[in-house]
Amino acid sequence: MNFNRLVSYITVAVSAFYPISYASLLAFRRFSTLSDDPEAKAIANEIYLVECGERPIIRGSEYTGIKHCEQLKIMFESLFSNINFDIPSPENFEVLRKADIENADLVKSLAICDLIETTAPFVIHFYQDFLIQCQLALGRSSEFVKRNYLDEHNLTEGDTCELQHIEMLGRMKLNYSDVISSTAYNTHQRIFVNLVSQHFSGCLKEMEKS
Repeated sequence: MNFNRLVSYITVAVSAFYPISYASLLAFRRFSTLSDDPEAKAIANEIYLVECGERPIIRGSEYTGIKHCEQLKIMFESLFSNINFDIPSPENFEVLRKADIENADLVKSLAICDLIETTAPFVIHFYQDFLIQCQLALGRSSEFVKRNYLDEHNLTEGDTCELQHIEMLGRMKLNYSDVISSTAYNTHQRIFVNLVSQHFSGCLKEMEKS
């Protein structure tokens, strides 16, 4: 695979999760706006601020204010010297236009928050493995790789201590058992999964062309 094709391949791979990361930001913001439960509202807003880059683990980090989807892009761009991936703004992806999270009701917004956070550890594992493989293929030293996205997510995802997102999500859902057990909740999750699957399939086809 020549250099330009490799850049294209990695760009599409990043494009796969780029809008889904942004969907998390949208869903938690929307749920925080709609929830009338003080603790749930506060937790959702906190996770929203984390997704916006406003709550970095290291206060004053150079990544403060940089959305997580953009941090993912920056990380993979750092595999190269002076390369910027041609990825559109997340709002322009069809998967987000169809999901219409900004106009979601409480049930739909919570369903998407739940789905994204529950699957987040698996996404982090995938991109960690993919980054390592790309580094090996390119001979890129870790000295030059801007790993903030992975380093932060390895600390916030996949475990159940108080400040990790899966535990925060559990507390956020505590008073919404009736919502979670509803048919509408499951339907919204299924629809979102189908939209994301279609998006991933499109990305895979593009990668196969590279």
